[in-house]
Amino acid sequence: MTEQPQHTGASAPAQPRRVLAIVIAFAVIGTGTWLYKRPPLAEAPLPSPQAQASQAASSVAPAEPPAQAASTAASAAPVQAAAARASASAPDYSAMAKKAMEQANSPAEALRKVQLALGGGTPKEVLEAAQTLQMCSMMAGAPGALYAMRDGANGVPEPLKKMMDVGGGVNKVIESAEGQARRCQVFDQATLGRSKELFQRAYEGGAEGGASAYLNALQNPLEKEKADPALIAKLQAEVRKAAAGGDADALLHLAMATGDSARDLGVTPVQRAGYKVAWKTIQDEKFPGIGMGDIMERAMATAFDRAKSTTPLSAAEQAEAAALAQQVVDAWRRKRKGG
Repeated sequence: MTEQPQHTGASAPAQPRRVLAIVIAFAVIGTGTWLYKRPPLAEAPLPSPQAQASQAASSVAPAEPPAQAASTAASAAPVQAAAARASASAPDYSAMAKKAMEQANSPAEALRKVQLALGGGTPKEVLEAAQTLQMCSMMAGAPGALYAMRDGANGVPEPLKKMMDVGGGVNKVIESAEGQARRCQVFDQATLGRSKELFQRAYEGGAEGGASAYLNALQNPLEKEKADPALIAKLQAEVRKAAAGGDADALLHLAMATGDSARDLGVTPVQRAGYKVAWKTIQDEKFPGIGMGDIMERAMATAFDRAKSTTPLSAAEQAEAAALAQQVVDAWRRKRKGG
């Protein structure tokens, strides 16, 4: 990878709170992703043209009983010819999928979706638009802050370095931040300033994850206005309720709660451990076969470490946490099945 130009700490003062928020966001959504999108990992990959050709060829070749094994060589030529024709005519689904993802994640598409949400849209569309604008607001000063931290006298603090290493290291994170900042240039400041409005609409419209997203937006360390305490208390109660039903965003919010936040949410170390186990299990079931829970846990290891109890749970507490996790997962499964 090309080495980034050197930036001095004096030219761009470090902004630890902004950097922490940026890195955690990258860890949660995946470094370099645009619009909080991920490939459809839960779906089987599309077959390659070669695989399709093989399937097409096998479909025209009749099954042979053992007695006809001697004729296999004679029949091989037509089968191979069919495979060649199928390979030549089959679309390149991998290229098509890549192009579709690029279009779906383009700045023009981001602008279109945000404009749609500002004028209406479903609660889910409004929430995604709010998250896009929030990320773009964070990106405004991200590259400078990251350069300043990397090139400063003290370098990158070890906890942040560990998080960045998951995303390929500090230079990779800087590269991603610069790319995101360029894409975000499609939004003017007036539009960026409407993210909180969209979070509120998504929450009031009943979007899944809306309560925790709105609460996070109001309590963002970069947020200058202090939110109404009564609204915060209401959202905290709704996040607890959503977590009990298996809402992944609410579970993550509670599993990472520390200090005053954990106190205000009423989250105990036992509950935090149980919510984390439930969150991982739900991730694994939503994206089967790839160990998504472990992947995401590693990506957010530093944030989880910060939330870890200083005193190990006793055997009884571990059993209590496991029971809570099972209760939450069962509720999520029932909801998923429509029960």
